[in-house]
Amino acid sequence: MKTIFKKSRLLLIGTIGLLITSACTKQFNAMNTNPNQLTTAQAAGDFQYLGGLIPVMQENIFSPIDYVYQLQQNLNADVYSGYMMSADAFGGPNNTNYFMKTTWNAQAFDLAYANIMHGWLSIKGTARPQDQHFVAVALILKVEGMHRITDIYGPVPYSKYGSTALSIGYDSQQAIYTRFFSELDTAVNVLSTYIKANPGLEPLAPFDMVYGGDYKQWLKFANSLRLRLAMRIAYADPATAKLQAEKAAADPNGMLSTVADGAYLNMVNGLTYQNPIWNITNAYGDISMGAPMESILEGYNDPRISNYFTVSKAVPGAEKGIRNGIDISGAQYGGFSLINDQSTTPIQIMVASETDFLKAEGVLRGWNMGGGSAQSYYEAGVMLAFQEKGVAMPSGYLANATSTAAPYVDPTNATNSVAAGSPYLNNIAVAWNPTATFEQNLQRIITQKWIAEFPDGEEAWAEYRRTGYPVLFPVVVNNSGGLIPTTPGIRRLPFPADEVSNNPTGVASGIQELGGPDNGGTKLWWDKNPNH
Repeated sequence: MKTIFKKSRLLLIGTIGLLITSACTKQFNAMNTNPNQLTTAQAAGDFQYLGGLIPVMQENIFSPIDYVYQLQQNLNADVYSGYMMSADAFGGPNNTNYFMKTTWNAQAFDLAYANIMHGWLSIKGTARPQDQHFVAVALILKVEGMHRITDIYGPVPYSKYGSTALSIGYDSQQAIYTRFFSELDTAVNVLSTYIKANPGLEPLAPFDMVYGGDYKQWLKFANSLRLRLAMRIAYADPATAKLQAEKAAADPNGMLSTVADGAYLNMVNGLTYQNPIWNITNAYGDISMGAPMESILEGYNDPRISNYFTVSKAVPGAEKGIRNGIDISGAQYGGFSLINDQSTTPIQIMVASETDFLKAEGVLRGWNMGGGSAQSYYEAGVMLAFQEKGVAMPSGYLANATSTAAPYVDPTNATNSVAAGSPYLNNIAVAWNPTATFEQNLQRIITQKWIAEFPDGEEAWAEYRRTGYPVLFPVVVNNSGGLIPTTPGIRRLPFPADEVSNNPTGVASGIQELGGPDNGGTKLWWDKNPNH
C-alpha cells in the first residue's frame, strides 16, 4: 500500500486539499485537486487545525468533481444498481459489460484513503482533549465513507491504517463492520456528552457542509447509519444485526425522520461545486437513464420519473432508459433520457425516508423498531420519499395493488427488450399486503427504497446484492470470460492494480479474507441471502 500511505504522509505534513492522481474517461491523466479554497471565515478561530479537514472528508464520500465521481461511482455502482447506463462505448469492452478495466477500479479506494481515512487520522492525532467532539464527527464520516469502500471491495485496510509498515494487512469485512458499530458508539457518546455540557454551541458550523455544525443532527445521522449497517449484515450475522438495529431505534437522540433531516453536501460558507452527475450527463453525454428505472416507474405510473429524468429524443414525449450491459456502438443511444440533475443540485448522502424503510424491514424480521408496524413504516417511507423529491404523491398510489413493472422496449435493438411475463420484470405492486409472504413484502419495501434513494447507486447496488430486489435486467453482453455470472450479476470490484503491485502481501491477506478469487463474481461476507 505504498502509494496510498505516501499520499497520507504528504497530507499529514500540511496539505489539506485533495492530492490524488486519478484516471478518468475524459481526462485520464488529470490531477484531481479540490477547486474549493477555505474562506477567510473558515480560516479564523481556534478550530481551523481540525475543521479544515471536515469538508475534505465530506466532499470525498461523493466527489463533486465530475471526472473523479465518474470512476468513483458513476460507471460502476450507478450502473450496476439499474439506475443509469452509459450511451458511450468508451472504445470497447468495459466495466458496464463486465470487462473489468484496471484503470477504472481504483478511484473509490484512492479517494477514501487519501481523504477520508487521512482526515480522520489527522483530526484524531491532533485534537486536544476538549475537542473530541470534532473527532466524533470525523468518526461518523469515516464510517459513512468507508462502509461504501468495504461494500465495493470487501476486505480492505482499516484497523492498521496509519502504520508505517511497507505492507499493510487487510481486515475482514466482518471485523470492519464490528469496528463500525464500536466507532459509532464512541461518536454518539462523545457528542451526547458535549451537547449536554455545551447547549447551543456549534463550533463545527464554519466547516460543516452537511448539517451546519448541528451536533443533534449528526446524532440522528449516526443512528440511521447504524440501522443501515445493521440491516446490511442481516443474513451474515442476524444476532448482531438485530442487536444493533434495536440499539439505533431505542437511542433517545432519534434518527432521520423528516425532509429537513436528510444529509446533503450543501454549498455553504463559500464552498461551491457543480453537481458531478449534471456535468457527466449534460456536458459529457456519458450517463443516461437505466432501463429498470423506466420499467418500474412507468409500471407504477410514478410521477417521480420526470423529476429524475429528462424526456428522451429517441421516443419523443416519453422517458426512455438504456438497458445495462448491451452492445453500445455508434451514437444510437445518444437521444435517450438524461439525468435531470441541475448544476446546483446538492449531492445526496442519505435521505430520511431510508430510515422508515429500514424500520419496516426490521419489523418484518421481528425486531423492535419502536412500536410501529411494518406497513405503517413502509407507507410513511413512501410518503416521505415523495416529499423529499418535491413531487406530489398521486391519490391512490399506496392502494395500487395491481400495477407492477412495465415491459421494456428498446427502440434501437429489439434484442434488448424485456417482454411482458419475463422473470426479469419486478413483479410486485405498491400496496401493502399483510397476507403476502416475507419475500413479497421485502421486495415491496426494497423496491420503494430503491426509488427513494436515487441517485445513490452505491447504496442501491449494495441492497440489490443483499436482497435481490428490485428484480433487475441482467446484462446482455457479458465480457467477464466466465468470472462474473450474468445472473444475479456483479458482486464487487477487484482490488486496485496499484495495490496488487505495491502491497502484494496485504492484498494476499485480503484475498484470503475474501474467501474467493479477486474478481467481480466473488460475494462479500454479508452477501449471504440464500434466495439470491
